[in-house]
Amino acid sequence: MRRILLYLFGILFSIPLFAQSENPVVMKVNGTEVRKSEFEYFYRKNNTESVTTKKTLKKYADMYLDFKLKVQAAVDEGIDKSEDFLNEYHMYRNMQAESYLVDNVFLENLAHESYEQTLEEVGPDGMAFLLMISAIPPDNRSELLDAGIKGMNEEVYPQLVEGADFRELAKKYSNDGFAADGGEVGWVTRKQLIPEVADVVFSLLPGQFSKPFVVDGMVFIAQVERYRYIGSFEEERPDIDRWMHENGYYTEAQNRQANYYAVLFDWKERDQKAFAKADSLLEEIIPEFGNISREYHDGLLAFDITNREVWEKAANDPAGKEKWFNANRKQFVFDKPRYKGLVFFCLDEDVFHNVENAVKDLPFENWLDTLFAFNREKIQVRVMRGPTENGIFSEGDNAYVDHFIFGKDEEVKPIDGFPYVNVLGKVISKPEHMNDVSVQVVEGYQDYLEKQWVKKLRKQYKHKIYRKALKQSGL
Repeated sequence: MRRILLYLFGILFSIPLFAQSENPVVMKVNGTEVRKSEFEYFYRKNNTESVTTKKTLKKYADMYLDFKLKVQAAVDEGIDKSEDFLNEYHMYRNMQAESYLVDNVFLENLAHESYEQTLEEVGPDGMAFLLMISAIPPDNRSELLDAGIKGMNEEVYPQLVEGADFRELAKKYSNDGFAADGGEVGWVTRKQLIPEVADVVFSLLPGQFSKPFVVDGMVFIAQVERYRYIGSFEEERPDIDRWMHENGYYTEAQNRQANYYAVLFDWKERDQKAFAKADSLLEEIIPEFGNISREYHDGLLAFDITNREVWEKAANDPAGKEKWFNANRKQFVFDKPRYKGLVFFCLDEDVFHNVENAVKDLPFENWLDTLFAFNREKIQVRVMRGPTENGIFSEGDNAYVDHFIFGKDEEVKPIDGFPYVNVLGKVISKPEHMNDVSVQVVEGYQDYLEKQWVKKLRKQYKHKIYRKALKQSGL
């Protein structure tokens, strides 16, 4: 999933049909109009807590202009026609469109109704997954019933007690329709069974089997593999939704909503043809959804083009980052001195001194490459590189650094197999290299590239903000 904010919207909506005079153009970008309704939607979404002032409105208008310029650049690059973009956009779009294309009240009522019916049908005993071994004598002949009872008690039941597989015995000894399936009856409720059988079945624990019992001239041994109890409506909702899908109720809900639109907008089509038309025109007939769809469409385009023009460029331009860092060194300061170095765990003190001599004249950025040589044939040294792996430790980051460098009286222990521990490095009051503040440098360089890019876009594309229309927006 892309890093784009996704929002869920309620199932109820209004249909605000604006006259053009009520929905004036507040901005133009390369000839594309941005109307009041669009701007207000995005402004309110991104300014939920702040009070609107002239300053905040102007600032957001400028930000939204830059956003639309990026979208235009993405369109010019053909990103909106790419298969990856279209697949992702339609996935988001269709996911949100569903709430507007089905009769949610109908589905909600049906879901609650089916839940209540199921709750009543299942009852407090729940549902049992039932297996049965059964002997059903033909023609109610008593001598055959007696033989069945004897066989169950003397031949079948003892095998179960000794650990025989219930399903295999059901295949061998049962003479009913469930024999071929290993005696599997499946999920049953108390109400589905005759009372005498239900009393036996629902007295069993999961995995337990009964003694042979006789009901209506038939001999049974029952086993309950597991029970299932009905949870809360929220817990059961996924299964209810699946049941509604499988039984055509979602199609009915689509037809109901589509036919509502057909009457509202005087279409000739009905049912699924009306549904297809509503889906294709949804952004037009429901302005609220038009804004939602535009949010995904433009947001994905802006993300893609920004990734290409800013984030990827910054990631693949170490020389540019270093040049920018050197030009902006003054803005990078430490509030307190930091330790720049490594914590070493060595086989012995001699190994540590060998390491010390090997790196003493090297830039810190080359230390790790040199250390690999010490472990080529045998692991002699292990290192800690700091919380951000750039070798910069603040006081409190690491007990070893606090002990050796910042003078804290803390007990430090070596790690298993490497009894000698020490540190190499130095205390610095400000960054020496861009890697010392790598996260801040990346963020700063990205911000620089984005500002330069937006300046270019503002020169490249004709644009205008209609400040008077914005003042009249009612924000």
